[in-house]
Amino acid sequence: MAKTFAKLARLFQLLREGVETGVFPGAVAGIHYGDRDYFLAVGYRALYPSKEFNKEDTVYDLASLTKPLATTLAIMKLVYEGRLSLSTQLAQILPEEWFENPFWRRTSLAALLSHSSGLPDYRPYFRKLSSTRPYTKRNSFFRTILSEKPSYQPGEKYLYSDLGFFLLGAVVERISRKNLAEIVREIYTEIAPEAVSELTYLPLEAGLAPEKIAPTERCPFRKRLLRGEVHDENTWVIGGVSGTAGLFGTARAVLAVLKGLTSAYHEEEERGFLNRDLVRTFWDFRSRRGTWALGFDRPDPGVTSSAGPFFPRQALGHLGYTGTSFWLDPDSSLIAVLLTNRVHPTRKNQKIKTFRPRFYTEVALTFSGLG
Repeated sequence: MAKTFAKLARLFQLLREGVETGVFPGAVAGIHYGDRDYFLAVGYRALYPSKEFNKEDTVYDLASLTKPLATTLAIMKLVYEGRLSLSTQLAQILPEEWFENPFWRRTSLAALLSHSSGLPDYRPYFRKLSSTRPYTKRNSFFRTILSEKPSYQPGEKYLYSDLGFFLLGAVVERISRKNLAEIVREIYTEIAPEAVSELTYLPLEAGLAPEKIAPTERCPFRKRLLRGEVHDENTWVIGGVSGTAGLFGTARAVLAVLKGLTSAYHEEEERGFLNRDLVRTFWDFRSRRGTWALGFDRPDPGVTSSAGPFFPRQALGHLGYTGTSFWLDPDSSLIAVLLTNRVHPTRKNQKIKTFRPRFYTEVALTFSGLG
C-alpha cells in the first residue's frame, strides 16, 4: 500500500506539472484498480472571471465522451430489448424525407458505431442554423447530414465522425420516443445509480450548481464564457442534447459507469440490461479497417496512442475535445479517467495532445506492476 501511494504521488506531481505548464487550468483523475478507487484533483476549476480551486466533485463538459457513455449505451439497451440490431439500416428508422441523398438509406448502425460508414468527420452546420426555430433546426440538421456526399466507400476505411453519432442519437430518440437526455438518465438509474446526480445533459436545468461546473471557452461564436452550456456548437444549436456531445459529469460518475461495463464484461455482476454477451459484442468487435470497437476506440499500433505504450491492444477508451478522456484494460479491469477543461479560456491550447500519453503511461506503470 505504501508503494502504491508513493507512485500516486508521482502521478499527482505529473498532473501538477500539467497545471504549471499550461496544459489545463485543472484536472480530476479517477482510477479504479483491484477493489479500490483513487481520485486526484489539481489546479483550478476556473481561471476567469476569477480563479477557483479545483475539487474532486468538479463537473466537466465531457464532449465526445458522450458517444460511448450515452449514445452507445442507449443503442446497447435497445439491442438488448430486441428493438434494434447492429444490422438495422437508417431507412428502417428515420423519416424518408430526411434522406436527401439516398446513399445513406442502407447505412447500418454497426457502420456508424465503428466510424466506417463513409460519412465526413465534421461540418459546422451551426453557422447556418443558429437563426432558425428549434424544431426546424433539429429536422434541418439531420436532413443536412443525410444530404452529404460520402467521403469514402463504406467499410473501406474508418474516419472518426461526429455526424454518424448525431444520427445514432436521432435513431435512439425515434425508437424510444423520448428525448435522449431522459433516456440516458433512465439508463444510469438502472446500471449506475450512484452516477445519476453527477452525469447528465443540460446540467443547469438538471439542478447542478453552476459553481461546481468547470467553465470551458470564451466562445468566439456565442461571444460569452461558457459554463454549464455545451461547448460543441452543433450540439448547442439543436438544444444542447445530441448523440455526439452534451453530457456533463464528474470523474466519480464516469468511473462508476465504466466499472459497471467492466463488471458485466467479466460476468461478475449484471447491472440492469448490461450482461457479458452484450458488452463483449460491442467491445470485441473488429472491423476490417481501423481500430474501433462499437462506440469505443482502441489504441492504434501505427501511431503514438493517447493511451501510451503500456495499455494493451484490446484496451478501450475515448477522447473528448474539451480535454476529457478515459482508457481501460478489460482484462486487468484497470480503468483511468482524466477530466480537464483544456479549452478554458481558448481551444487554441493543444498541449493536452502530448500530455495524455504521459498520463496514461504513468497510470499503467503505477497500477499494472510495470514500474
